[in-house]
Formats: sequence, structure tokens, C-alpha cells
Amino acid sequence: MKSILIGLGVGLVIIIGGFIALLGMADANAPAPEEVRVEVTDALLD
Repeated sequence: MKSILIGLGVGLVIIIGGFIALLGMADANAPAPEEVRVEVTDALLD
């Protein structure tokens, strides 16, 4: 039973760690809000 709990704990840590890493990467690659707004207004005007 203890090994199952340890396995679940390790799994959760890996999943949460991966999620945080993905968020960090997405944050670093995200364009500035101003750039997004310009692209959206350009798309709407077309």
C-alpha cells in the first residue's frame, strides 16, 4: 500500500512539474499583449 502512495506522489510531482514547465515555456514564447491586439484587429478589419 505504501509503495502505491509513493508512486502516486511521484506521479503527481512529475505531472505538476511538467505543467509548470509548459506554462513557463508558453509564457516565455508568448507575444506581448499589444502584438496580439494588433493581429486581432487586423484579422477583424479583413
